This record gives sequence, structure tokens and C-alpha cells, in this order.
Amino acid sequence: MLHNIYMRLLIILLFLLPFLSACVTTTSKEADIQLNSEIKEIEENALSLIQSGDYSEAAREYLNLSQKNEKRFTFYIIKAIDAFTEGKDYDKAYEILIKNTLNNQDVEVHIRTKILNAYIDLESGRPGKTLNLLNEITEDEIPKSFKIAFHEIYAKSNLAHGNYIKAALEQLKLTEYLSSPKIIEDNSRKVWEIFELIPKSELEDLRLVVPDELLSWLELALINQTYKYQPKKLENTIDGWAQRYQNHDAYDSITKELINKSAQFAQRPSKIGLLLPLTGQYKKTSVAVRDGFLAAWYLDRQEKADIEIYNANSSNIIEIYQKALNDGVDYIVGPLEKEATNQLYGNTNASIKILALNRQDLKNDQSGNKNLFQFGLSPEDEAGQVAEIAISDGHKRALVLTPDTPWGNRLADAFVKHWLELGGEVSKHTRFINNTTDFSSPVKELLNIDKSEQRARDLRNKLKIKIHNIERRRQDADFIFIAAIPEDARQLIPQLRFHYADNLPVYSTSHIFTGIIDSAKDIDLNDVIFIDMPWILDTKRQLSIVQDALNRNWSQEKSEYRRLYALGIDAYNLIPNINRLNHEEDSFMIGETGDLTIVRDNIIKRNLRKAKFIEGKPVLLN
Repeated sequence: MLHNIYMRLLIILLFLLPFLSACVTTTSKEADIQLNSEIKEIEENALSLIQSGDYSEAAREYLNLSQKNEKRFTFYIIKAIDAFTEGKDYDKAYEILIKNTLNNQDVEVHIRTKILNAYIDLESGRPGKTLNLLNEITEDEIPKSFKIAFHEIYAKSNLAHGNYIKAALEQLKLTEYLSSPKIIEDNSRKVWEIFELIPKSELEDLRLVVPDELLSWLELALINQTYKYQPKKLENTIDGWAQRYQNHDAYDSITKELINKSAQFAQRPSKIGLLLPLTGQYKKTSVAVRDGFLAAWYLDRQEKADIEIYNANSSNIIEIYQKALNDGVDYIVGPLEKEATNQLYGNTNASIKILALNRQDLKNDQSGNKNLFQFGLSPEDEAGQVAEIAISDGHKRALVLTPDTPWGNRLADAFVKHWLELGGEVSKHTRFINNTTDFSSPVKELLNIDKSEQRARDLRNKLKIKIHNIERRRQDADFIFIAAIPEDARQLIPQLRFHYADNLPVYSTSHIFTGIIDSAKDIDLNDVIFIDMPWILDTKRQLSIVQDALNRNWSQEKSEYRRLYALGIDAYNLIPNINRLNHEEDSFMIGETGDLTIVRDNIIKRNLRKAKFIEGKPVLLN
């Protein structure tokens, strides 16, 4: 009986089994279909996010998929890494990589790992390691999704190493993997920013070795560095460049920006305040500066600023300065007096540019104010330049002869200080009383003639016999530096020759020359080497309209007024050139008072011409 029941149950079970199996299978298939549908939906969403540029969200969708489909875990993890990488979130890509165990034997996985490790080294301040890792990878090995990452990281690591051309080349290679016009433009700007970092001297050297695809960029960089403070020249030269390199990525946005920046740098003021002491003891000095300034303004072919002239001296300089600002002045030239200059520098945090026509005392240094510039006819600068010329001429041991006055002491101190810094030696420094009729005593002292005479006298007294004394000068010097005005120099130089120093070269500053050729009076200055401004020494400049005006109005005046006239000219011409001189390395302006450069603390230094008296006339030397 029991047996029969079991048999019936077995038959029923066997009969139902296909139906039960069909139910389970159906349920499982439905679940699979539902999961696949969900996965497909997420995949489509991830792809859509990538196309829209939302790489981070796309990466998160792929991470979600990696948890839903174990069989394709590695595939989705790599897709997530690629998405973060395309979005340039390299840190997140690296984090996902190290959190998940992937088959590093897979070539593509291995390359991804190496590139991300290179990035981490770069961010950790190890660009050398980055370069070593990336140098091991060939272009063909790089997965498509990692092309941008590779070249970007390679560019940055080369830049960090100072390999500018290699960095620019890698940055430029990115262009072929970019599609968005905005991103392409941004990448072009990055290429340009690399070239902006290269010094002009290096650009010149690289011209012959730069790859062809970078030659146009290098030429544009050279053009910009050469003319960036000269807007008209820059614009014209860029136009020529654009004709050679049509449809260049840098043309339009970058070149327009360069031209606009140049125009801003060279922007001319609309109203200039000229602050000079036009009354009192400095009246003639100020009038000379004023006339030179206005002559240069008259000859200026550019759009001219209005000129407002103020009578400003040490007693009212702060008041006049404030009045000028209230009058709408946007550039100040002056003051002229040293005391007024000290006051202005000590009491003003200038919001507009000030070109002072004197040098402030060092104790009043205001070098923190970038709008304050110092320009003048500094005798100390001249003494320093004479030292440089003498050392370049091969001299080592100097004799120094200067007047016993504050002016003479300033020149002596400046010369000796710079001479010693250059490695020279001072054998003797002697001071003389100027405007005297007899310079034999200081000359004898300088040359040790007085000691020679004293030795002879001592010997005669000791031996009680007549001794024929032959004077001998000292032999421990190879040139003489002399600071003297023309009247004193015309007597000193013959005295030096009389006392056996005729074979010692004599060097001096511009103060030895009146500025007016007078061969009869200056014949005794023959062979003296000195420095002076082009305005005085370059006869070709005599043909200018400005020189003609000087000859008419100042021909009978002393030399200092003639030189101050040139100071006024250069003061005006410096205005549009200040920014260029201040920002461009090794730049200078050829001025009437010399070649002008800006050195420490916004001081404008003059480099003067070298000349020599021949037959009583100054002759320019190379």
C-alpha cells in the first residue's frame, strides 16, 4: 500500500518537474533581462555623460557597473579610470587604480599605471622620475583615452625640468587629440605661455635648432620680446609674421592681446606736470631744462600731452605736487633740487609716475614705491664709469687728484669705491685747492717729487756738499684719475708733465670740458681721456633742429646749462620709454645725455661716450 503511494508521488513529481523547471528558468531569465536592461541603461547614460563632458559622473556610473557585473569588473574599472583621466582628474584615476586589483600583465593596464604613476611623481615634485617613466613609453603603446594625459604630463615634466622646446612640442601634439575649438584655443595659449618663459638670449640660440612646427612660435616670441614696449613696431612686425604663417593658432586672440598689452605699457600721459624752481638761484638751470623739455615736446610726432609748468622748490614741493594732482596731471617730471627731491620721496606714496631730475639721498631711500624714478647728471656715476673704462684699458694702479671741496670729495669717493670693487689699487690720493695759481705742491705730493727733493736736501745737509738732484716720480702707478673744472685742469696737466708724469695716461669726467670747442685754451689738455654726453661730443647732432635752437639761445652760456638743456630733452623722451626700460632686460634708450638704462631702485643710469683731446679738440673714441 505504502509502496503504491510512493510510486504515485514519484510519477506526479516527474510529471511536474518540467513545469517547475520552466518556472525557475523563466524567473531567472526575467531577472537577467532586467539586469541587462539596467546595465545597458547605465552604459548609455555613462556614454551620454562623456559626450557632454561630464567625465566625473560618467566615471561614477562605470564604477557602479563594475559592482553590478562581476564578469566585466576589470572592463568597467578601466572605463572609470579612462573617464577620470579624460576629465583630467588624474588623482581620482590613480586612486581607483590602486584600490582595485587589475591584471598588470595586460599591456594597456600596464601603460595606464605607468602614466598615472608618472603624474603622481610630477605632483610630488619629482619631474625627473616622471620623465624617466614616460621616456619608456612609445606613442603606439598609449591607449587612445590616455593620449591627452600622456602628452600633458610629459609637457609639464619637461617644463619643470627647464626643457622649454620639448615641453612646447608635447603641448602642441595635444592639438590632434582635441576637438572643441575652445579647448584647442586654450592649448595654443599654453604653448605660447611656455615660449613667454624663454629669455630672449635663449630664443636667439634656439632659432637654429627648433623643430619646424615650433619655428613660428619662436619667431613670434622673439618679435614680442624685441618690440613689446614699442606698440607700432610690434604691430607692424606681427603683420609681417602673420603673412608668413597664415591661419596660425596664435593669430588673432594671442597677437591682439600682445598688441594691446604693448599699447598699455607705452601709454602716454594726457597731462604732464613739469615741476622746476623757476625763480631764485636755480632759475637759469631750470630754464635750460624747461627749454630742452619743450623742444623735445615740439618735435614729438606722436599725440602730445598737455604740459603744465609749476614753480616748485624745496619750500613748497609737497604743496605744488598736490596741486598738480588736483589739476589732473597724470605724470610728473621734477623736482630739480636735491632737497626738494628728498622731500617728495620722503612724503609721497606716488600713485602716478614721477621722474625726478635729481638723485635722492640714500638715507631717504623709497625704493618700495615703483612709481618713483631718479634721473639726473650724477657726477658720481661719471666717476664710476671712468673707473670701468680705465680697468678695461688694462690699468691696475691709480693716482687720484681731486679738489678739496664737497664736490671733489664726492667724485673721489665714488671713483675709489668702484675702482677697488673692480680689483684696482690706489697708490695715492692727493687733494688740491681749486682756483689757485700754483698747483706744483699737490702735483709733487701726488708723484712723490716732494720726497725726492727732501731726500736730496737731507743728503746735502748731512754731507755738506753740493749734490745735483735729479727728480724722480713714483713708479707704482700706471694712470692718473683727475677731477677738475677746465680752468684748473689747464694748469694741472702741464704741471704733471713737467714733473715727469707725461707718460702716465690721464682720465677724467665730463667736467674737464666746457662743452664748447676752444683748441687754443684746451691745447694743454692733449691726450687726456674723458667721458661726456653724445649731445656734446657727437658733431652729427649739431645738425638737429634742437641743436640749432640751443646754439641760438645758449651759445654764450656756460657748459652746465648746455648739458641741462639735453637733460630736459631726455626727460621728455624717457616718458614713453620708462616701462620698456623698467621691464625689458638689457634694454636701453639712446639719449642726448647718454645711453640710458634703469638699474637698482629705479635709478636711471647714463653711459657716456669716451673721448680724447687731440690738438685741443675732443675726438670720439670707440
